Amino acid sequence: MGVNRRDVFKLAGLGAAAALGTKFNFTFAKGVDVLNLPKPKKGSPRVVIVGGGWSGATLAKYLKKHDPNIDVVLIEKRETFWSCPVSNLWLVGLVDLEFLLHDHRTAADKYGYHLVRATAHYIDRVGKYVYTDLGKIHYDFLVLATGIDYDYSQWVGDDPRDIEIARTRYPAAFIPGGEQITLKKKIENFEEGNFVITVPPGLDYRCLPGPYERATLIAWYFKENEIPGKVILVDPHPQPPVKAEGFQKAWNEFVNGYIEYYPQATIKGVDFGKKVLMTEEYGDIEFTDLNLYPRCKATKLIFDADLVPRGERWPSLRWPYNISTKDSHILCTGDARNHPFSKSGNTANSEAHNVAKQLIELIKGRMPEYKPPRTLCYSAVDKGKAVWVDLTYKYDPKKNTFQFWNVKMDNNPTKQNWIAYLEWAKAMYRDMFT
Repeated sequence: MGVNRRDVFKLAGLGAAAALGTKFNFTFAKGVDVLNLPKPKKGSPRVVIVGGGWSGATLAKYLKKHDPNIDVVLIEKRETFWSCPVSNLWLVGLVDLEFLLHDHRTAADKYGYHLVRATAHYIDRVGKYVYTDLGKIHYDFLVLATGIDYDYSQWVGDDPRDIEIARTRYPAAFIPGGEQITLKKKIENFEEGNFVITVPPGLDYRCLPGPYERATLIAWYFKENEIPGKVILVDPHPQPPVKAEGFQKAWNEFVNGYIEYYPQATIKGVDFGKKVLMTEEYGDIEFTDLNLYPRCKATKLIFDADLVPRGERWPSLRWPYNISTKDSHILCTGDARNHPFSKSGNTANSEAHNVAKQLIELIKGRMPEYKPPRTLCYSAVDKGKAVWVDLTYKYDPKKNTFQFWNVKMDNNPTKQNWIAYLEWAKAMYRDMFT
């Protein structure tokens, strides 16, 4: 199930530049123009949300649902919502592209928030303006739900040419759009050899089980299509941080011979010319193709707003809340936050429900009651079989720390879990867009 002629027309609806990863140099020709968007009533407080992913889309809807008098502006550069969760299934043809794509306009029209299709470039924290390529928008509260960026410095270095090779030829494909199209083509065109996949170090990358699910499904695809190749999964961790038993079972029972797992690997670098991934424990690992997923960091917009402490990769927030320690009128949500939560779709969605209620209290000048998010995460480990984990988090105010709470898990790959996986995704989409 490749990127066919029908998909090309669907991608046209996303905006060619956003879908295919094209970069433009924007000027601020309209930067001085204020976008005077109408408010529900004179004096309505305005919340501007940058980023229409699982966090931003949910937050825009539920802010308006809870309080229609709040003026909500959602700034999103993509024409159409493209889901990163469930995209591993699309990469190997187990769901259609339509399953990932959704229209922001439906919810915007129904709940009455402004949908501004633009790219945010700069934040004026003094004047409380967000500058976009369409003009600047004033805010009373600003929510940055901008997702992740990649930090290649640890494995690739700082040479812009090497970083460009990593981004374009061997993309991580955990940001929806063009890089996922590139990876899908790589999988479908792979003929033989080693398909190497890396897992980022630490636990602050997008979707903790994501690389393991992807490796398992690509191995399944090779087996299903009798491709004489194997997946080599290079992991800095001693085992998958979640659902380890389920993945190990799948590797032993479903894709044995099509996947090799290298745990506790210290990746020293990558030689793109020789096509080798250099490690301390396993030496040089040759690859025919590579899915290079480095550690993650906050987006440039958050860095440029001076919200990230020197030497750090994520904005400093006033735990347990999502409020910036540098600016009480700015919040960072979803995968852009620095909390030790899973950077996953369900976490971002449930957190946005809570933040919507918190913002209503903040607008009234009151500190809100804190409620932690929920993480419900499914992973496919074979065609028609999946495993899952379900948990929440508990905050300790004395230690200013979080811990996992009420953890439930099913590491037994079953058809029932597969059905639940797809129904969970449908329920999430309904929650965001209908």
